[in-house]
Amino acid sequence: MQIIRTEVTQATAPTGQPILRVIFCGEGGDCVTVDMARVYGGNNEAAISRAKAALVQTATLDLAVNDYDARSNWQFDEVAVTATKDENGGLYIFEYRDGGRGRQVPPSRMPSLEAAREEAVRCAIDLLVDLQPGTDDLSGWLVRLRDENGELLYAIDVQEAEAARLTRP
Repeated sequence: MQIIRTEVTQATAPTGQPILRVIFCGEGGDCVTVDMARVYGGNNEAAISRAKAALVQTATLDLAVNDYDARSNWQFDEVAVTATKDENGGLYIFEYRDGGRGRQVPPSRMPSLEAAREEAVRCAIDLLVDLQPGTDDLSGWLVRLRDENGELLYAIDVQEAEAARLTRP
């Protein structure tokens, strides 16, 4: 879908809770709406950035990355990754923990390792919103960042994400 217009509005969830709604409108009248409970940064640009990340994260929800993952019943102990790099920056692989499962999204082009790490931290903060104390495991990693060869660069855990959340505006 070719996006021709993006709208950011305040709305109310069915629970009565205020939410931020980002609407991506495309040619032919198709629209995709992302409702978010909280957006850190407080401006439209931050809301759009978080909505895009949510779309990327959900685009691969419950899909196996490869045959091994399809057979693994989401119990990962092996990761197969392929990626490339060129003069426009590096490709980084983001892996997200979703409950007891992990999932990878297609490699993302980032201008630098620091930009990729900052995105991993931001995504980990977003994942904190969905964790339920007493129900979810609040230990271990939330987001892992790998290089183009699949080598682990960073693992952002719950404590690091919470500390980063508290220091951000």
